[in-house]
Amino acid sequence: MDKCTQELHDRLKDARSFESSLDILYEIVQGLGFTQVLYARQLVNPRIGENEWVPLRLNVRNFPRGWEHKWREFEAHDPYYHACFNGTLPFDWSDVQSSDMLGREESEAWRYLADYGLERGMTIPIHLPEGKFAVVSAIVDRTSSATWDTLYSNTYQTMFHLTHTFHKSISNRGFLDEVEVALSNLLSPRESECLRWAAHGKTSPEIAMILDRSVETVRLHIKNAMLKLDASTRTHAVAKAVRLGVLTT
Repeated sequence: MDKCTQELHDRLKDARSFESSLDILYEIVQGLGFTQVLYARQLVNPRIGENEWVPLRLNVRNFPRGWEHKWREFEAHDPYYHACFNGTLPFDWSDVQSSDMLGREESEAWRYLADYGLERGMTIPIHLPEGKFAVVSAIVDRTSSATWDTLYSNTYQTMFHLTHTFHKSISNRGFLDEVEVALSNLLSPRESECLRWAAHGKTSPEIAMILDRSVETVRLHIKNAMLKLDASTRTHAVAKAVRLGVLTT
C-alpha cells in the first residue's frame, strides 16, 4: 500500500459520515495536485435498454459555484460515466472527449463541464455485483499550473488504490446509504402506491376504492409517474420502475 493510500485508510477510521469521508478523500487528492474530486454510486444497473441510461448524481468537492444549475439535464448523458463501462481501469477524460463515438448530448455534457473549467480529469470506475456501480473522478481546473500529462501518469496507480480503498471504507462503515443518488426520490409516496397497485392488475377505479381517493386523483398520480419515468403506458411505467429499483411489487 502506497503512502497516500495508507493515509486515507488510517484517516477514514475516524470519519463519522459519508460527507466527512469525502472531505478526507478530497484533502488527500488535493495533495496530489488535483483541484476537485467527485464520488457517485448507482444502486441499479445503469443501462435501460440500448441507448438509455439511469441518471448519475455526483457528490462533489470544490466544484465551481453554479455548475449544478443545468447539470441535471446531463446526468444521464455524462460521457465519462458511460465510458466507465468500457473497462475497469482509470482513464483520461481527453480520450473520451476525442472519441468519434460520442453522441450529441454526450458532447454537450463534457463541454458544459469544460465551460466551468472542469476539462482535465481522470475517472476510476468500480464495478460491483448485480450491475451496481461506483466511481471516483479527480480533476484539475484552470487555476492549477500542473502539467496534466505528468500528473496523470504519476498518480494513475495511486488514484486506483485510493478509489477502491475509499469505497470499501464507506461501505464497511455503513455510509453508503448516506450517498445521494439520482433516483432516491423519483416517485412520490402516493405515485409509488398507485403504481404498485397497477402492477397487481388493479384499474384506476379499483385503486381509488382501495386508497379511498377519487378516480381522477389516482389517474393523476399514475400520469405523473409515467411522465417522471418517461413511459408511454402504465404497464411500461411499472416495468421501468421495477427495472430502476424505485418500485417493489
